Amino acid sequence: MKIVIAGDGEVGFFLAKLLEQEYRDITLIDTQENKLKYVESELGIATVLGDSTSYRVLKESGIAHADLLIAVTSNESVNITTCLIGKRLGAKYTIARISNMEYLIDKETLDLKNLGIDDLISPESLAAREIKYILKSPVLTEAFEIEGGLLNCMGVFIDKSSPLVNRTIKELTQFMPDKQFVVAAINRGGDIIIPRGDTQFKRNDHLFFISTQKQPDAIFDFTGNHNYSIKNVLVIGGSQTGKYVALRLSKYYNITLIEKDIRKCNLLAKSIPNVQVICGDGTDAKLLEREKIYNYDAIVSVTGNSETNIFVCMMAKEYGVKKTVAMVENVGLFDHSRKLGIDSLINKKYAASNFIFRSIHKGGQFSQLYGIDAEILEFVVQKGAKAARVPIRELRFPECAIIAGVVRNGQGFIASGTSQLEPNDKVFVFSMPKSSKVVRSFFC
Repeated sequence: MKIVIAGDGEVGFFLAKLLEQEYRDITLIDTQENKLKYVESELGIATVLGDSTSYRVLKESGIAHADLLIAVTSNESVNITTCLIGKRLGAKYTIARISNMEYLIDKETLDLKNLGIDDLISPESLAAREIKYILKSPVLTEAFEIEGGLLNCMGVFIDKSSPLVNRTIKELTQFMPDKQFVVAAINRGGDIIIPRGDTQFKRNDHLFFISTQKQPDAIFDFTGNHNYSIKNVLVIGGSQTGKYVALRLSKYYNITLIEKDIRKCNLLAKSIPNVQVICGDGTDAKLLEREKIYNYDAIVSVTGNSETNIFVCMMAKEYGVKKTVAMVENVGLFDHSRKLGIDSLINKKYAASNFIFRSIHKGGQFSQLYGIDAEILEFVVQKGAKAARVPIRELRFPECAIIAGVVRNGQGFIASGTSQLEPNDKVFVFSMPKSSKVVRSFFC
């Protein structure tokens, strides 16, 4: 697959970094030469210096043979124009990053697909959607659907009171009802473990489940977690992300938003009338006390500064807020944020990248997990493949990978040692990156 990416900002670079693990023919366009030199040295992919709305620049990138054009500059107009021109020059599929939600909400008024834009992404809107999923079941740290909800990925912490602590998976098999779920990975202080029968759970383990159920009740029963409901949510930061979060959540919760820029406050008050907007500094303890922070069920901090978001969530925990969500753009801070007690982390780059992965994957990497060195891979079992019609326990599958879920004839199920895969089964594997090539050989 030939891929052209326009824009070497955070989203563009992160996309290129993840996509080049699966696709080698990638060209990145940007107007800043120093950024492109860094990309060449770090990723070893082709680059083109110039404006992506230029016919010459797009032709130089090989757009005539491009299977996919992704325009993710910080300028919405540039992205739209790039896709329109790129489509006319031969790009088979185009994706544009946008910030104006009108394009997503009112698709009937202007059908951009007819003009040449096949799909739209808004990292801010995608982050807001993830926050909505998390608050729906606040005990979860992560939650997303696989194959339209036939399978689901969920993250949960276990504490010292959990019945899982110091017990092995083999000992607990009897408490896993009808194979509705499987523990696919464990994050233990930054070390990733792909579990086996003799793997013992420890206090503060971060577990990742694959489940056939959309509701996590069975998982909560298994881990000893008690879910609770969210009613009142405080959003810190009136950026585009904060606006989308408040707008989306206001349909389900009582929302208060704090923003320190008075001009933004006035605009927000007009555009999201169902949300109470307060002008002030979200890191000001006196302001938070005046607003009775202890009465909120959840705090969502989405300012443009990762450290500020982490600090606000730490303060909220001290006031007894049950659920804290921080937007952290610096991936290096993920592990430290977990250790500081922040419940859930959101990253717009991951949100945008995972959306694209799930849109274009053709067998291979399906999703990157927040802040951990593990990935979900998707494969279709080919006729005659090593994994076909052999009990999974006899496959000698890599220890750093696990077959977690299978979709067959429109039904999802959890794989066990006695399960046999059939040709055309869609298989989802939790894997460490070092095992990806070996894993692939079982299905092709």
